[in-house]
Amino acid sequence: MQASDTTLDQLDWSILYHLQEDGRRSFTELAEELKVSVGTIRNRYHKLVEDNILHIVGWADPVKAGFNAYARVTIEVKPTELIRTVAEALAKVPEVTFLAITSGQYDLEINLLCKDNRQLLDVMHQKIHPIKGVYETNTTIYFEVLKWAAHNISQPRTQINEQGHSAKVQV
Repeated sequence: MQASDTTLDQLDWSILYHLQEDGRRSFTELAEELKVSVGTIRNRYHKLVEDNILHIVGWADPVKAGFNAYARVTIEVKPTELIRTVAEALAKVPEVTFLAITSGQYDLEINLLCKDNRQLLDVMHQKIHPIKGVYETNTTIYFEVLKWAAHNISQPRTQINEQGHSAKVQV
């Protein structure tokens, strides 16, 4: 992950926290809760979106939407000079829902979300294996997903208070 050049202050963190809890909250509600003007919330919101810190998405439950094949695939790339090129090709595959360059035995990890195992097999054979540089893959099928990922940015943060002691920051 690349570090951000943007520094977030307590108000930014509070806005992110509240939108994580309920992304449909209005600027007016946020302003009242955080005791700032609606204009301040609007400006901060647009800056967070512009800086690619805040992404607004509609999340659908994949299983309820008919996607019944979910898998993790680790990929070894040879020669290693092609890792970035292979990653860029994988990023264009619509069924890839997660992509990372990793350490260890494999160079890349992806998650694939497909309607069924037939589509999963087709994606592997027609879209993943033919990519130049894909040397070996290892696929793990998820039989049942018990928790879908959510980015929890509400973990307690501390700051130094006036007495020089660490204190929990309220969001």
